Amino acid sequence: MKDGPGIRTSVFLKGCPLRCAWCHNPESQAAEIQRAVTTGEVCGRVMSVDAVMGEVLRDAVFYRTSGGGVTFTGGEPMLQFDFLKTLCAAARAAGVHVAVDTSGYAPWERFAELLPLVDLFLYDLKCMDPARHAELTGVPNELILGNLRRLDAAGAKFWIRCPLVPGLNDSDSDLAALRAFTSALRNMEKLEICPYHPLGLEKCATFGLIPRYAEKALPTSADLARWRQALPC
Repeated sequence: MKDGPGIRTSVFLKGCPLRCAWCHNPESQAAEIQRAVTTGEVCGRVMSVDAVMGEVLRDAVFYRTSGGGVTFTGGEPMLQFDFLKTLCAAARAAGVHVAVDTSGYAPWERFAELLPLVDLFLYDLKCMDPARHAELTGVPNELILGNLRRLDAAGAKFWIRCPLVPGLNDSDSDLAALRAFTSALRNMEKLEICPYHPLGLEKCATFGLIPRYAEKALPTSADLARWRQALPC
C-alpha cells in the first residue's frame, strides 16, 4: 500500500477521534506527546509549518521525477485542521502534490476548505454497517459516508482504502455493502484493500496500551482474492 502516487514524504499528525480495534498506529491516537514505557522513546514533537516544509522540500527532486509529493496522515490530520490547512497551502505554493489521508470523520466544512488545496484524498472505509462501525471504531459512519459522497459530487480525486480484518469486517454482507457503495462513486481513482497485520500489537506493548484485537492471523490469500474479484480495485 502506498500513501499516494510516486515517491512521497508522509507527515504524521497526532490525534485521532477513532479507536479502531485493529489500529496499527496506536501511538498516533493521543494528541499529546508520549513516551514509550519500555524504551523511554518519545513519540511526537512540536514543529512549525516552516520546519515541516523544510523537511518536505528536501525531497522535492524526487517528487518531480516520480510524480510524488507529500501526504499528511496520522492519526486523523483533520483534528489539527488549522495547521493542516496551512501546510497544504504551503505545499501547494511550493508546487508539491498534496495528499491527505483521512478517516472522513470531520465536519464537511473542513473538507470544503481543503478542496482547492488538496490534489488527492486517501479515504478510509472501515465498515459499512453503522452499528458495527461504531462497535469497531468508537464512532458511527454516517458522517464518514456522507462526506465521501459530497467529495465525489464536488469532483475531488480520491483513493479508497479498506482494511480487511479477519472476523471483524470480512463477511459476505460487509463485502456486498462495500461493493454497492463504491460502485456508485464517479471520481474514485483506486480502491485499495489493506490486509490486517499485527504490527500494532508491538506498538501497544511499547506504549503501555491494551489492544482490543490481539489476533496475529493474517487474511488468507483466498480472502484477498474474494475481495479483489468483487470490488473495483
